[in-house]
Amino acid sequence: MEKLNVMKTRELDLCTSCEICFAVCSVGAITMEYRLGQFFPTVDEKKCIKCGLCLKLCPGINIMPFIFEHKKVPNNIFDGNYLECYTAYSNDRKIRKNSTSGGLITDLVVGLVKNKEFDGAFVLDFDKLDGKSARLKCTNNIDEIFKSAKSKYIPASVYNIIKTLKERNNNSYIIIGTPCQIWGIKNFIKNLRLSEINLLFLGLFCERTLNFNLIQYFEDMYKKSNEKIVKFEFRTKEKYGWPGNSKLYFNSGRELIVSRNVRMQLKEFFQLNRCLFCVDKLNELADISFGDCYIEGKNDINGRSTVIIRTKKGKEIFDRYSYLFTFEKETIEEIRKSQHLIEKKDNLEYAKILAKKAGLYSNILPDYEIDGRAAKKLLKLQRRIKWGKHYNVHKIRFAFVCSNITKKLKNIERKILLGIASAVIIGEDFFLHWQRKRKNDRKKIAENIIIVGSDLANKGSQAMVFTVVNQIKRAFPNKKIYLFSSAIDFERNEKEKNIYKFNILP
Repeated sequence: MEKLNVMKTRELDLCTSCEICFAVCSVGAITMEYRLGQFFPTVDEKKCIKCGLCLKLCPGINIMPFIFEHKKVPNNIFDGNYLECYTAYSNDRKIRKNSTSGGLITDLVVGLVKNKEFDGAFVLDFDKLDGKSARLKCTNNIDEIFKSAKSKYIPASVYNIIKTLKERNNNSYIIIGTPCQIWGIKNFIKNLRLSEINLLFLGLFCERTLNFNLIQYFEDMYKKSNEKIVKFEFRTKEKYGWPGNSKLYFNSGRELIVSRNVRMQLKEFFQLNRCLFCVDKLNELADISFGDCYIEGKNDINGRSTVIIRTKKGKEIFDRYSYLFTFEKETIEEIRKSQHLIEKKDNLEYAKILAKKAGLYSNILPDYEIDGRAAKKLLKLQRRIKWGKHYNVHKIRFAFVCSNITKKLKNIERKILLGIASAVIIGEDFFLHWQRKRKNDRKKIAENIIIVGSDLANKGSQAMVFTVVNQIKRAFPNKKIYLFSSAIDFERNEKEKNIYKFNILP
């Protein structure tokens, strides 16, 4: 029997942790639980009345089926409707310095609240995981608005927004959110036939949401002794300016800035599975969309924003407060190019594959044949996401080593190396198991580690073996390492074999 509630979303691994389902359930059948780096809904089937409302409003299960109707995808399909486009930055130096990019959202929200055009703004103030959902909250406090600036690539909840809108008061609010959050909120408004007159939607460009395991990874990789992260900033312009590096604050008082390259590499492991099927990067349903400016020649170390005015309401407000900004007109073509929107064609193909396999929108995709190459690539991406969800640190770190080495090798060497890497990865779960056992019972741990699939006669393979051995020695300094290799390696003379940090067996 087909699921009529959000357990279907969960089973398909499409949850965004927005908590809309939790907020709208009239019988209290839904609760949230923290697993695999994010908060998921769980349904008490005994309480559930099968009304289907939670599934109907879920932005995770809806992968914008209207876009499937295009057999040939035009370049402008991912732009959305718009009136004007700009590149801009705040004239307030303090706001611009504190922001991720140009500071426009903070400056605009502060101005609107100060002038009492809106009663409050829903903002996200998050700097560490404390066991609770990261929920947007309403405030009209300028200091809180200022504190909530900067990007936070986490699965945030709109629970407070839904609960507030359900009260149907006449207050006016500014809602700042990602594309999936705004889609879910607007779907809720439409379903309850509420008015949007008193609401202003300021949308964020979004290039993947990351689960909370990412913060744990940073802590484990960069802590000293028994340190804990007490505050985490995804991006700060401190020291090196835009586009910003990550900053870690430990309970020891130590602070550390980590290159943005690390966060960018980690995206493929810690992104939500739902992000693979997203085709709305530029937040098409917002009144005004904002994102980093990557247009060549127009980005600078202080940060600048790309702005897309999408509605008449958005244009009226932007024009009224334009004195706060320095801005110039831009073309949607340049924005499209700088934001690499062409890559969303891959996401669209993944969405079609998902829809076909899961039986979604069969009336729209009756004759669609799955693209084998795209399906293979999707499985590879999902495998890496699984490592992040289950926090397989060894596999993630090993993938980094492989990635950095293969960039320097020729094609044939790369193929050999990746073959070896695949063999070694099979054993990574054992490494993780041994590490856990070591903490509980050091005496009962196995004493030997075996590496298979190498060929020391090949330089690329040899480099890979030496790299892996060094990593193992760091993690398990007292273990004996055995290389199960070809007869050629085993038949080397004893003097030659004795120079290695491992033993060779056939």
